[in-house]
Amino acid sequence: MTAVASTTSIDLAALKRRHLLAEVVEGAGVELRGRGRVRQAVCPFHEEREGSFTVYGDTERWYCFGCGEGGDVLDFLQRTEGLSLPEAIRRLDGTPPTTRPVAASRPYPRMAAPPRDPALLTAAARYYAGQLRHSREARAYLASRSIGIDTAARLGLGFAPGAGLRTALASAGFTAGRIRESGLFTERGERFSGMVVVPEVAGGRVRWLAGRAIDRERSPRFQALPGPKPVLGMGRLGPTPPWAVVTEGLFDWLVLAQWGFPACAALGTQGLERVANALRGCPRVFLAFDADTAGREAAARFSGLLGRRAAVVHLPEGVADVAELAVHSQGREVFLRLLERAARAAR
Repeated sequence: MTAVASTTSIDLAALKRRHLLAEVVEGAGVELRGRGRVRQAVCPFHEEREGSFTVYGDTERWYCFGCGEGGDVLDFLQRTEGLSLPEAIRRLDGTPPTTRPVAASRPYPRMAAPPRDPALLTAAARYYAGQLRHSREARAYLASRSIGIDTAARLGLGFAPGAGLRTALASAGFTAGRIRESGLFTERGERFSGMVVVPEVAGGRVRWLAGRAIDRERSPRFQALPGPKPVLGMGRLGPTPPWAVVTEGLFDWLVLAQWGFPACAALGTQGLERVANALRGCPRVFLAFDADTAGREAAARFSGLLGRRAAVVHLPEGVADVAELAVHSQGREVFLRLLERAARAAR
C-alpha cells in the first residue's frame, strides 16, 4: 500500500507524454521497423520470427498479434523488467525525457506458443460458426463491413459470444489438457470473446484462427492464436494459382473473397519473405497494401522480392485500404479497374 501511495501525486498522462512509447521500446533493445503511425518488431515476449509486436504512435499503445499481450509504456516496462506498477512509474519518472536509450536490465522470459491442434481448432470453428447464425449483432457487424452471410458461411466465419466454448469442446471429446493448450483461452477467459472469428483452412481442417471485435470501442480490436501467422487464404488458393492479390489486413482479404478474387493476406507488413515464398509458383501477384507509409514501403519491398511478377495496385485518393473501398458504391468494379491498370503498368 505504501508503494502505491508514493506514486499517487504523479501526473501519469504527463509522464507518458514525456516518455514516448517507441523510444522506450527501442531503448530496451527492440528494433522497430517502419515509420509513421504504426511500427512493428519481433515480439520480445514470445518466440516468433514474424514481427507481430506493434506500436501505435497515435494512441501510444502496443499490442502483439502473436501472444495477445498489450498495453502502454508502463505495461511494457513491467513486462520487460519484471516491475510492479509503482516500480515502473518510479523507473520512468527517474529517466530523463530524451531519446537516450533506456536500459532493460532483466528481460522478461520468452513464452513458447502452444502447438497447433487442427482437430480441436476445426471443432472450435464449427462452434463459432453456429454461434454466428444466432447472433444478430455479429451478422449486422459483418454487413456493415460489406461481408454477406453467404460469404461468411463459405469462408467458415464465426462469432465467439465469450462463453460455452470449453463445454462444447469437452462434449466433443477433447481432454482438458488439449483444451488448455489450444491457445483459445487466456487468463481472462476465451481469447476471441466478442469477436467475429476467421479461420485459415488447409486440407479441409482449420490451422489457425483470428478474431476482430464487433465493438468498435474495444481494445485490442484484433486477436490471433499465439505463434507464427499463416498467409491467410493460401489454403484456398492452391499451390500454383495463375494470379493472386496480396493485401494487408483481415477484412481486406474478406472483402476480396466476397468479390470473388483469388487473394491472400500478409496480416501486416513484416515477414514478407514468407509470403513471397508461398506464392513462388504464381506468375502474377498484385500488391494491394494500405495507402499509408508502411503500406507503400511494404509494397516496394515486396516488389523487390517478386521482381517482374509484381504489379502494385494504387488505391484511389482518400481510400485507406481495400476494406474501406468495399463500402463505396461500385467498389468491386473500381478495384477491377485498378487491377487492370496495375497489370498494364507492370508490362
